[in-house]
Amino acid sequence: MEQLPGYIIQHPDSRKSSTSFNVCFFFILLVHTGQPQPLLSKLSPVFNPSTFKSNKKQLLPELLEQDLHPTFSPLYSAQQITRAKAVEFIFTPPPNFLLHNKISFAENHIDSGVKAIYTDGSKTDEGTGSAYCILENYGIIASWQDKLDRSNSVFQAEKLAIRMAIEAASSLHRPIKIWTDSLSSLMAILNPKSHHSIVQEIQTLLLSHKHIHLRSLKAHIGYLGNECADQLAKEAITKGDPFLLPKPLSYLKAEIKSTALSIWQDNWDNGEIGRSTHDIVPRVSNKPVGWNREEIIFVTGHGPFPSYLRRFNLRTHDNCSCGGKGDPIHYATKCLFTLSWHFQTPTVSLKLQWLKNILTNNFSRTRLRLLMRFICDENNLIVEDNN
Repeated sequence: MEQLPGYIIQHPDSRKSSTSFNVCFFFILLVHTGQPQPLLSKLSPVFNPSTFKSNKKQLLPELLEQDLHPTFSPLYSAQQITRAKAVEFIFTPPPNFLLHNKISFAENHIDSGVKAIYTDGSKTDEGTGSAYCILENYGIIASWQDKLDRSNSVFQAEKLAIRMAIEAASSLHRPIKIWTDSLSSLMAILNPKSHHSIVQEIQTLLLSHKHIHLRSLKAHIGYLGNECADQLAKEAITKGDPFLLPKPLSYLKAEIKSTALSIWQDNWDNGEIGRSTHDIVPRVSNKPVGWNREEIIFVTGHGPFPSYLRRFNLRTHDNCSCGGKGDPIHYATKCLFTLSWHFQTPTVSLKLQWLKNILTNNFSRTRLRLLMRFICDENNLIVEDNN
């Protein structure tokens, strides 16, 4: 069995939810073994998802020592993981954790020219940017902007901008408001149990500097400071070297999902079974095709058809009672016992398109379901005696 990369399961945020943790681990097994879910039970018990949850504390040191799979580049080193674990215990919310007194969602914003700080984050196909600007008398008197890696999320960019803005405001020694359009960031800051290291730093700074207050405003409705911060964040995407932040869990999940789908697609394209279904559904997807039992029987040919039963020596011939070959196409187009549900007989070259047309037309699908139910219910009538 291939060895699993230790960095995959180490992100601190993944421990917040046992569900997300186990889902991530399942995808890792899928990606690195290239096997479907039923085969996971054949893997070593050490890497069994059902036992991993209870043993993860003992298994993490072992996994950290594993070699990295060449498909991935490492997201976190063992040293980074150790530091991340230590950071989680640095911030201990005091009994009077009253950040809700310093954060408001209700205050209406007015462009009055009073000194204030505005933060924003932006993400495009080219990358991610983070920025803040300090406005006074309708002009920018100071600003900061930085580029993040393309893998970093806009949520991380928003939090970083708030973190840097608070640091800048800490030296002013006068009441000042920091305005942001990121409700998710403010909600994370209000959570005393947050595992995000940047959020914990923000909480510590806010509790240490009583003159700094966070405020929420609506995005992209013409506020000067918000528009300036947004423009700075967009400009940061194309400037300078990336500010190094750990890759978010969302990126990790997307990478694992993409690789799993790629392996699945390769197996589906190069497999030896299911070729008739592959012709109709050539691309794999997590989204079900929406076929019911009768439609699956017809497409795969795995049903009470003489042609199928003959393959497994369950019958001595593959003839229908009417004399034709008892396969799905025969019953759908030629069999004398199924005239009520017949479709027009397709040519050999158009057979695939004929199948696709049936499966994408609701009236045709209804007729097909009735046909398959009749064949299943009246099998003794339409199948020739086995002699």
